[in-house]
Amino acid sequence: MKDEQQRWLLVMNATFNMVMGFILPVNTIFMTKNLHESMVVSGFVLMVYSGFMMLGNALGGYLFDHYSHRGTLLIGYLVAALGFLILSFCHTWPLYAIVLTVIGLGMGVSYTAVNSYTAVVAQQQRHHSQRIFNIMYLSANVGIALGSMLVSVIFQRSIFLTFFLPALCFITCLLIVIFRGHILDGTTHKHSNTTQSSEADIKEVAITSQISKPRLYLNLFLICLAVLVVWLGYSQWDSNMSLYMLNNNFKMRDYSLLFSLNALSLMIIQPLMGHLTESLFSQLKIQIALGLAIMGSSFIFLPGAQQYWQYVVSMLILTIGESITFPTIPALLSKFSTAQNRGTYQSFYVIFGSLGRALGPYLGSLVATKSSFDVLFMLICGTILAVAGGVALVKEA
Repeated sequence: MKDEQQRWLLVMNATFNMVMGFILPVNTIFMTKNLHESMVVSGFVLMVYSGFMMLGNALGGYLFDHYSHRGTLLIGYLVAALGFLILSFCHTWPLYAIVLTVIGLGMGVSYTAVNSYTAVVAQQQRHHSQRIFNIMYLSANVGIALGSMLVSVIFQRSIFLTFFLPALCFITCLLIVIFRGHILDGTTHKHSNTTQSSEADIKEVAITSQISKPRLYLNLFLICLAVLVVWLGYSQWDSNMSLYMLNNNFKMRDYSLLFSLNALSLMIIQPLMGHLTESLFSQLKIQIALGLAIMGSSFIFLPGAQQYWQYVVSMLILTIGESITFPTIPALLSKFSTAQNRGTYQSFYVIFGSLGRALGPYLGSLVATKSSFDVLFMLICGTILAVAGGVALVKEA
C-alpha cells in the first residue's frame, strides 16, 4: 500500500512539473510572436498569472485542511484541465490572458494539494519522512527537465498540441484521483480508518505541544523568510544572469548549458546529499542551514567572473545547496504541522517561494542598475547566509 501510495504521488508530482516546464517558456513567446502583444503587456499578464497561482496555493491549503483532500485535488486539476482545453481550441487575445490566469488558480490549488498529500504520507511514515520529500523533489526536477525538452519540439509543430498535451496531463491526474484516491489517502477502502487517524492526531498534538505558540510562529516566520530570500537570489539565475554573462562576452548557449548541467548533476547529487545529510545531522534545521550556507557561498565566484569555469563551479555549488535545502524545508514544515493545518503550512513554502521568484528578477535588476552586478551577488550571498543563521535558531521538536 505504502509503495503504491508513493508511486501515484510521484506520478502526479512529475506530471505537474512537466506541465510547468512545458508551458512557462511558451507564454511570453506566444503572446509576443503569435498574438503580437508587447513585452510590457505579456509581462503584466504573467505577473497576474503568478498572483493567481499564489492565491491558488493559499486556497489549496485552506481547502485541504477544511474541506477534502481528494476534493481539493479534483478542483485544482479540473480547473487547470478545462483551461488548457479552452486554449487548445481558442487561443485568441484577450481570451488567452483571461484563461491563463484561471489556469494559474487551478494549478496553484493542485500544487499545494500534492505537497500536502506528501506531508500526509510523511506523517504516516515518520521513519522515512525526509526520504519521501527528497524523492518528490527529484521527481519534480525530472518532470521540469522532460517538459523543457518536449516544448522546443511541439511548440514549433502545433499550437493545438502545445495546449492540449497539458490538458491531457491534468485529465490523467484527475483519473488517478478519481480511481486511486483511496490509495493516496493510505487506506484500503474509500473511507478512511477513523481510529488510525485519531491515534495519529494524538501523536501530532504531543509533538507540537512541546513548542509554545509564540515560538512556533517565530519558527514559521524564520522558515518563510528563508524561503523568500533564497528564491530572491536563486531567481537571478533564471533572469538577470543571462544579461551578466552576455555583458562578459559569453553566448546564450553558454548560459543554457549551465541549466543542462544543473539538471543532470542534480539527478546524481540530490540522492547522495540527501542520504549524507540525513545520516550526519538528525535535526532538519541544521540540514537546511547547511544547504542555505552552501547556496549563499556559490555567489562568491560570480563577481568579476571572466572565465567560464567560475560559472560552472558556482552552478555546481548552488546545485549541492539546493539539493539539501529545497526538499528539507517542506519536511520541517510537516514536522510542525498537524492534520488540522498541514495544507496551510505546506502552502507557506509554495507561496513564499513563488513570491521570491516573482520579485527576484525585478529587485535584482534594480540593484544591478543602481549599483553593479558585483554588489548584487555579494548582497545575495550575505542575505542567504544571514537567513541560514536564522534557520539554525529554529526550535525543532
